[in-house]
Amino acid sequence: MKKYLAVWALLLVLTAVEVVLAYLHTPPAIMLALLIGLSLVKAGSIVAWFMHLAEEHRALAWTLIPAFFFIALILLGILPDASRAGGVLPR
Repeated sequence: MKKYLAVWALLLVLTAVEVVLAYLHTPPAIMLALLIGLSLVKAGSIVAWFMHLAEEHRALAWTLIPAFFFIALILLGILPDASRAGGVLPR
């Protein structure tokens, strides 16, 4: 139970840091990089502890690595469309 409370506290602190970043008026590029990094740490913590992957055999965890790269490639594939949408979206 202590482990879950520690992970919950970590997620709570990381979420608070994300909210504070929004109020500090950080430059967008720095804020985006920090938010992505914090989100990856949060997602990794959730997958490792709440989905019990930290206690699984390492081979199972290694099967997730190709899936991560596949998703990253898909996102990179749609990135040009997202950058063109800047002039289309209402402001």
